[in-house]
Amino acid sequence: MKVTGIIAEYNPFHNGHVHHLTQARERLGSDYVVVVMSGNYVQRGAPTIIDKYSRAEMALKCGADLVLELPSCFSTASAEYFAFGGVAILDKLGVVDNLCFGTESLDVDANEAEATIKEAASGLTDKFEKIAELLIEEPEDYQRILKEGLKEGLSHAAATARAVDEILGSDYVRVMETSNNILGVEYLKAIKRLESNIKPAPIPRMMTKHNDKVIAEGFSSASAIRNAIFNKYDMNSIASTVPQEVFDILMDKYLVSFPVFRDDFSTILGSKLIAAQKSKDLTKYFGVSEDLANRLMNLKNEYKSFNQFRELIYGRNITKATVGRALMHIALGIHADDMEKLYHKENLTAVKVLGFRKKAEPLLSEIKKRGTINMVTKLSDYVPDTDGDGVDMIVQTTKHDMLYRMICMNKFDVELKTPFEQEIIIV
Repeated sequence: MKVTGIIAEYNPFHNGHVHHLTQARERLGSDYVVVVMSGNYVQRGAPTIIDKYSRAEMALKCGADLVLELPSCFSTASAEYFAFGGVAILDKLGVVDNLCFGTESLDVDANEAEATIKEAASGLTDKFEKIAELLIEEPEDYQRILKEGLKEGLSHAAATARAVDEILGSDYVRVMETSNNILGVEYLKAIKRLESNIKPAPIPRMMTKHNDKVIAEGFSSASAIRNAIFNKYDMNSIASTVPQEVFDILMDKYLVSFPVFRDDFSTILGSKLIAAQKSKDLTKYFGVSEDLANRLMNLKNEYKSFNQFRELIYGRNITKATVGRALMHIALGIHADDMEKLYHKENLTAVKVLGFRKKAEPLLSEIKKRGTINMVTKLSDYVPDTDGDGVDMIVQTTKHDMLYRMICMNKFDVELKTPFEQEIIIV
């Protein structure tokens, strides 16, 4: 049995994701494809545009065999934590051979011969590994260049890129110019730190870049699709960019429980900012540095909405994504102390199953034999790990899901199932 893992957001699922799943199965000779997917919140510090069970159904109908949830503490975090959470879950299943991810840096067409892509992928993986080793080991030269960059006011990402450029060379820093490649490096770091036997398997992305904002016929990024929906374009404008099965789900949920945007969380975030009396009340949240907390406090009286405040806060030394994540952590109540406890493989004891295909039963049986993680299919039967440090990812994520549900019910004036009532998706 050969099993390939994918870590994804599918926000929403589109034609490029179909290509990824197809390549993972065909080029890697996979019998099964397991997806670790962000739940109701994503890495850019935002709610998902449509709920996690709808997105799991999309993935299962379009080629995934098993969809597991990446807990919100990891799904809303920076690339390092996002990658660690996803890789750790795949590793603890005990059956995953490869981790397949998309990249813009393979100098080959997605339709090239398999041997050509494998050769290019091997060279790119070597670069990822050298960068990963540098970031893990943090030699003196690296630390010096990083500190100098930060003192100059560069963001952490920009200072890191300068260090990679000066130590490894321009060929390597170019690899880190896209968000997918940054994730690729973080996947390699996580594999090394976890001492996992999972092999990285980069494949070329199709046509559009990850953050392209304009709808293109056939293949469009998730960003472009969200942008079209946010700007209230006719839903038919995105029909060619997603599989029919996905479009049917989108239309079934449209203005019933979808779309959901950052600004739908404006009131909850605003209430947290109003409650803060001093900067220390905000530095307790994950990703909120002292400097950022001071800026938030100084400008909080100008707060109008989540998006407006994010635009107001970000600047040269802090990216929009970093601000968005920090604000979402404040809104959801994700504390820095909690993340320090959760950022360890041994504390990842359970994972929520969002859905599976009936034909994947042999895969589930093998995971049951070889896995070292509790596969949770029914929340009402889940017993939290009381022997840990008091932080349980399943319980924490469920609280965040209740908030997502509440906001959807208020926005669309609809009754929705609680996380305890929701059944997993089986296709």
